[in-house]
Amino acid sequence: MIDKQILNNITVLYAEDESIIQEGITETLSLFGIDVICAQNGQDALSIFKSSPHKIDLILTDVKMPKLDGLGMIEKIREIDKEIPIIITSAHQETTFLMQSIELNISAYVLKPIDIYKLQESLLKAVESKVLKEKLIEKNEKLEIEIQKNEEKQQIIENQSRFAAMGEMIGMIAHQWRQPLSSIGTASYNLKYKLASGKYDLETKEGREEQKSFFSTKLDEIEFYVQSLTTTIDDFRNFFKTDKVFVNTTIENPINNTLKMVQKDLEGNNIGLIVNLNSKNKIDIYENEIVHVLINILKNAQDKHLEKKTQDAKIEIKTQDLDNGIKIEIYDNGGGIEEEYIDKIFEPYFSTKEEKNGTGIGLYMSKIIIENHHDGKLFATNTKDGIFFSIILHTVI
Repeated sequence: MIDKQILNNITVLYAEDESIIQEGITETLSLFGIDVICAQNGQDALSIFKSSPHKIDLILTDVKMPKLDGLGMIEKIREIDKEIPIIITSAHQETTFLMQSIELNISAYVLKPIDIYKLQESLLKAVESKVLKEKLIEKNEKLEIEIQKNEEKQQIIENQSRFAAMGEMIGMIAHQWRQPLSSIGTASYNLKYKLASGKYDLETKEGREEQKSFFSTKLDEIEFYVQSLTTTIDDFRNFFKTDKVFVNTTIENPINNTLKMVQKDLEGNNIGLIVNLNSKNKIDIYENEIVHVLINILKNAQDKHLEKKTQDAKIEIKTQDLDNGIKIEIYDNGGGIEEEYIDKIFEPYFSTKEEKNGTGIGLYMSKIIIENHHDGKLFATNTKDGIFFSIILHTVI
């Protein structure tokens, strides 16, 4: 059943050259709640439409009129608006008129003398179609706005995740640089001390050779430590490259790149690392994104161990081949997560860290990377003494 209320306050442009018929129909349309703009012929109606096309919701027109007939007027209007509903009234029902009406996308053809009930029904059907289209357009516009908002929100979260990762990286760089910098400082001090102490007798060949050997050894050590610092920077710089290109590789590569960055930090916090890499299948991945996921999971495990002060703290990484992909399993013995929270850890801004210094976006972004960017699966379950993360990636995306 069509709601008759949809006729309320619509505007109809009515072209009819017979004044008596126009007055009667106009009066009836007003009873339906319709605003009517009248024209005496097709030329006048066309001028009115051109002056305010967005004001008019429907056109009702006779066929035979002076100056410009109804079909001629409709042809001109269709050049401007191909969708506006148009109803023809006519005392003629020749096949020619009917065929032309169909070609001009007419909503209805009402014969004279006009049956008011049939006219009302035709108006309702014609306007309903327009209203539904307008509602659909409005919904689509709202949907596009929501999609845009979600995309903007997603971009904000991704940026926050990247900044959070950058903070972690700076901490790990600082940790990995302490030992090489300390060693460089020690070597430099020893060189200065040996020079100042006058230990070497430079008057003898043996003294000169001894000094040369000592200085050469210490300079080699400094060169080695500088190279170590450079390698660390290169590893972290590669992680932050923004170019997203699929790489066909084994999962061993991103895991080893991850361990270059986190292993010393884990060792420095007395967290044992067990690695069993048994996967040989090659997969298409965004390598830096996979490294991002692995760092998030390993750093969460590390934070859990430090928070719980776990005795004999361990993290284990395993990989294995599947029929159409690979699986990565990461276990820790850090006490797990409360069951009431296990289903929430992948939600944005949710964090279980007691110090409340977690961003709550690391695992959310990890799930986005694995499931949206790689069409894989990432899930977590509690074990007897910790938590188990499983990542499944397919050989073909």
